[in-house]
Amino acid sequence: MKRSSVFLYLGLWCASLALSFVAGREFGSADVNHAPPSHQHQPDVALWQAQTMRTPLNPPPEAEETTLGSLALGTETEARVALLDRETSVHTHRLLEAAFALPLSDPRRSKEIRDLLGHLARSDPRAALELSDGITSLREAQRARRQILEQWATHDPMTALAWATDALTDVPTNLRNSQMLAILRGFAQTNAAGAFQYANALDDSTPSAMRLKERLLSEVIETQIRGGGLQDAQTTIALMPEGQSKNNLQRELVNEWAAFDPQSAAAYIQSLGDGAPSNLKSDLIEEWAKKDPPAAATWLNSLPEGDPAFAKASATITREWTLYDLAASSEWLNSLPASPQLDRAVAAYTARASQEDPATAMSWAESINNDGLRTRMMQKVAGSWKSNDPAAFSTYLDGGDFNSKQRKLLESAKAWPSNRRD
Repeated sequence: MKRSSVFLYLGLWCASLALSFVAGREFGSADVNHAPPSHQHQPDVALWQAQTMRTPLNPPPEAEETTLGSLALGTETEARVALLDRETSVHTHRLLEAAFALPLSDPRRSKEIRDLLGHLARSDPRAALELSDGITSLREAQRARRQILEQWATHDPMTALAWATDALTDVPTNLRNSQMLAILRGFAQTNAAGAFQYANALDDSTPSAMRLKERLLSEVIETQIRGGGLQDAQTTIALMPEGQSKNNLQRELVNEWAAFDPQSAAAYIQSLGDGAPSNLKSDLIEEWAKKDPPAAATWLNSLPEGDPAFAKASATITREWTLYDLAASSEWLNSLPASPQLDRAVAAYTARASQEDPATAMSWAESINNDGLRTRMMQKVAGSWKSNDPAAFSTYLDGGDFNSKQRKLLESAKAWPSNRRD
């Protein structure tokens, strides 16, 4: 080899050593410059715990080399993730400073702060909670805290619950309950079974404790269903002992289910047999009628005669159906056997029709069986009719068979505010 070539290779080797030395110093400097404040030590603890849980205490000799190599790689990767989390936290703190500096009149301010605190909660939930105390609006501060707690429980539910045990002891009941709901909601997003088990084990020896427990259980079921765990929620509820708690959770299940698949929710209710609570049917109809009142009416017609849910459900269907089609809803009501159970449905139709066709509405009002309800609905129609067409209303009065007291009630009736919804 020529001497010039030797010197060239030697020079390149020395240059590579120098470059590696400089790069190493730069990387070490970056670690120091981005080191977190002393109070942000949780990621390091989490890293230690993760390594301890993943690494066998006594790995087999033949796998020792592979285990150590994997551990070294995992440690380096998690260290970089922890560093990235700390850098993100520092950046989020800066954005929060800017958000808090926005004028109170800026409509974006509250949401900016709330969203940033929720983001910070992923890496440092305690710091996020402390910063939420700086929100001047009590309402916005509580909204922010709920968002922080939900985010915290999504990633570390047991630590969030341990925090709540101490931190919420002296907090007013309504605020404590709303924050516990946020924690259970976050918990259920990643571990619905664990969240349900936790809530189901809570004390229920007092009425207030029982109410909170049922709210928490309902929150878990609702979150589970919205996350795609409908069948798991159904199984969980089926395994519960009979009682009010089970009935409440069945209602929650039906409410959520009916919002996107009322036909299947109806089949579920029918699978419960004659023991299905009537409020399940009413809840189903309430959701179903908002989307498809004719289909809801068809299902209601299939129920046995005298079903306790009929009165409320028929009124719900009528109220929703008349928003879109007075004629079709009137035809459906006429197809049903006359019964005092229909009074509420007829009143719902009358209230809506009084704005469009007061003469027909008055005929419906007169058919109501209950004396008090009939008088109130006739007065409602009279007030609207008198305001919109006084001549036609006078003709109606003159042709009716009213005593002086009844005529005076109708003549003095005032128009009610319209209850039409778009």
